[in-house]
Amino acid sequence: MEKSTTDFDTFKDEISDSFFFQIHRMKRTIFRRTNALMNEAGITLQLEQLPLIMILQRKNLSQRELSDMTMRDKSSILRSINALEKKNLVEVQKDEDDKRKNVVSLTEEGIKLAKNIRTLMKKSEDEVLSVFSAKERIEALETIKGYADKLDVL
Repeated sequence: MEKSTTDFDTFKDEISDSFFFQIHRMKRTIFRRTNALMNEAGITLQLEQLPLIMILQRKNLSQRELSDMTMRDKSSILRSINALEKKNLVEVQKDEDDKRKNVVSLTEEGIKLAKNIRTLMKKSEDEVLSVFSAKERIEALETIKGYADKLDVL
């Protein structure tokens, strides 16, 4: 029995030293708080639908472009778009220049929701990061952004 406890402790130590695990811990905390705020506000979106709403707030895109931007397969994107369309948050229209493309855009209701979510995300970020000093927040953001920028070239 002692051996399994030691094996578990070794595994626990190894994973706690993992960069990916620590990033996941941070992400989990931020998502948990954001989800709580969204639930309190009565927003019922599935996690995979959220990026679509936020991306479409900036620009109307084709289903293919959404697939590429979110790194999700076309069928997954289509399911999310269909669900959002049923909630009257997005509309899909044929591209005027290329009839093979469907362009997705937010409805007025979708635009209002996106603004509300943006406010909640900012509030969540402020709450979660309140454990850091202003200087630590700036340094952390610069460091994480630098890592993300370097990884984008892979």
